[in-house]
Amino acid sequence: MKNIKTICFIMLCALSIAGMDANAQRLKLNINYSTAMPASSGFKEYISKGSLRGWNANLLYDINDQVSVGLGVGSQSFYERLPRGLYKTDQGDMSAVLTNTVQVMPILLQGQFNLLPEARIQPYVGVGVGGNLVQYSQYFGQFSNSSTKFGFAARPEAGVYIPVGRTRESSIVIGGAYNYLPFKQEGLSNFNNLGLHAGFKFPLR
Repeated sequence: MKNIKTICFIMLCALSIAGMDANAQRLKLNINYSTAMPASSGFKEYISKGSLRGWNANLLYDINDQVSVGLGVGSQSFYERLPRGLYKTDQGDMSAVLTNTVQVMPILLQGQFNLLPEARIQPYVGVGVGGNLVQYSQYFGQFSNSSTKFGFAARPEAGVYIPVGRTRESSIVIGGAYNYLPFKQEGLSNFNNLGLHAGFKFPLR
């Protein structure tokens, strides 16, 4: 919860510095529920299961009908519990139930391009570049090894906007993204994952 509050604070500060005018109805908030699957071999060796516990949010400023820029944040939590077995550790072989967890929290500068801004269903493409806060833990029964690191992040994405309402200023959002999260620490490498998201975008007034 503390990390989420920190990310939201950074998000609000960045937009205040940018001086974007919400009264112009060009500033829009996009909030999504997200799922993800590990996509790199190093990640799959650590956690093979997908994650249903995720969200992302974007504050985007419409430069015109097609181009938007802004800031995006999010969180995706991965978890896998393995049965009791004999596992190798730095202290030697250990018989225990093994639990692996990873939480990735990207903070990205984002750009989106709306391909058909006047259509009833509007496809879009986008890209984000920034940093990624990683928290990972490995539990051998009651013994744990945890760490937090910060690294590079990139996020190409594509999806559709489906305008709703009388003014069509708000939209349902459905899309997918590839989260490129290079990482190397303590035998772990690359938390790249493939995600799907759905949510709602609306103007801030």
